[in-house]
Amino acid sequence: MPNYRLDIAYVGTRYAGWQIQPGRQTIQGIVQAVLELLYGEQIHLVGSGRTDAGAHAMGQVASFRAPARLPEERLPLILNSRLPADIRVLRATRAPAAFHAQRSARSKLYRYQVFNGRILDPFHEPYYHRVFHTLDVAAMAEAAGSFLGRHDFTSFCAHADAEEDHVREVYRCEIARRGPRITFAVEANGFLHHMVRNMVGTLLEVGRGKRTPAEIPGILAVRDRRRAGPTAPACGLFLVRVWYRRRSDGAPPECD
Repeated sequence: MPNYRLDIAYVGTRYAGWQIQPGRQTIQGIVQAVLELLYGEQIHLVGSGRTDAGAHAMGQVASFRAPARLPEERLPLILNSRLPADIRVLRATRAPAAFHAQRSARSKLYRYQVFNGRILDPFHEPYYHRVFHTLDVAAMAEAAGSFLGRHDFTSFCAHADAEEDHVREVYRCEIARRGPRITFAVEANGFLHHMVRNMVGTLLEVGRGKRTPAEIPGILAVRDRRRAGPTAPACGLFLVRVWYRRRSDGAPPECD
């Protein structure tokens, strides 16, 4: 059967994350149910990775196999006509037989949004974590540099994370400020449960002066979740992009 790739965007506020969970509304569960309705048979939809309950995606990637009954160029319109308005299939393409949305991924980029001002307009309120304390962005940027490279991120993953291997390689960890809006961009070869949100929660403590940038290497080394900062709320987290190719020089992936 043909292999298909879907590029999906969603507002995760109403959902318990990407991954199917018994008795809970999830993105994967809803999209898979619509696919099964269209094809009239069981479909196994695989995502590039789970996103947290309440988190969002601009560029989630999913794959599935199905009979060639529907032209892929029509799939987005057909699916979107049956999906809720906060889930949209942006593109559908035929993928190589070996393509697997999760196992084939080489890099993912997450963005976290913080509003550090007095008044946030209601159209952006659901997508920012509001912080009222003054933040030292230069100190946070210095601290973020310690995350670059290959590290064991046990101190920055959820206690209940089932992954045995907590080593990940971070290619990018950048912080930018435009007025009251602060953006964290983290790209890595993979992410643990709550990893980005725990990194952001710790960096915000640096920004408030409760920690120093020099503490980050020690927190990584001790591999103890209790030593890192709190988990930042899911509302500010976005999965921005997934890459499936690496550059020939071994550097982080290029655009597909």
